[in-house]
Amino acid sequence: MSLGLTKTKRRIASVKSTQKITKAMEMVATVKVKRFRDAYEQSKDYIEGLSKVMAKLLAYDAPSSTHYAKENEGDLPVLYIVITSDLGLCASYNTNLYKFVDEHVDKEKDILVLIGEKGVGHFGHDESYKHIITDYSDYASLLRPMQINKASALIKDAFNGKKIRKVVLISTKYVNSLSFVPEMTTLLPLALEDQKWKDEEYCPPLIEPEVRKNIHLLLPQYLGGTLYFKAVESALSEQASRRTAMDNANDNADELLNKLTIEYNKARQGAITQEITEVVSGSVNA
Repeated sequence: MSLGLTKTKRRIASVKSTQKITKAMEMVATVKVKRFRDAYEQSKDYIEGLSKVMAKLLAYDAPSSTHYAKENEGDLPVLYIVITSDLGLCASYNTNLYKFVDEHVDKEKDILVLIGEKGVGHFGHDESYKHIITDYSDYASLLRPMQINKASALIKDAFNGKKIRKVVLISTKYVNSLSFVPEMTTLLPLALEDQKWKDEEYCPPLIEPEVRKNIHLLLPQYLGGTLYFKAVESALSEQASRRTAMDNANDNADELLNKLTIEYNKARQGAITQEITEVVSGSVNA
């Protein structure tokens, strides 16, 4: 009986120790959610405004549209940039991304640029993917302005080199604090829908300098802004997913502790009853 008590007591101590970790991780994730949500709201307004401007420029780019609005011709691969996390314990956040990539990417032909150590670890060991680039796996650097500018320049140069058909970003869309879904965003060619202003047909906008020059001037800002926004949105989704996972882990730990405590008390009560019975029996026999 004492061995059973000792075993249960050790399990209770182990669960309490684990719960301290999950509670700490939940608190850290909660703080990061607040920080990334603020950044998300700010960058969302910026990129939505910039996208409207780019869409307007593309709509007035005549007579022939810029090559940034057309896919490169030929049987070329697609360049996919995939944003995953650096750390685990975030529920199905990364698993959903893996499944999404498997469903949409041609493993034999397309190129994967992996951002985030979890993505590198998963796809790097999958021999079915023939073209993987892991040189830009540092996820934290994607949130720095200098690295964002460098990444947007690399994307632009890769598209201009006409060795890829288009550039697509795969990230996680933040729906709400409990829902996150993988999504694809085409970076190049530019695929933006113009929303006409009121009375624009009778009074079209005056654009200076010429439309094509504005497109080329704003393209780096648009690519960099989109990359930053999607990186922040992915980080927000990751932290919200981790907070939910740790909250569920804490609830499970509380439930397990209640069961173990009841089990411990029953075993302890049984042991005490047995000892009393033995003492009484010994005194009667005496």
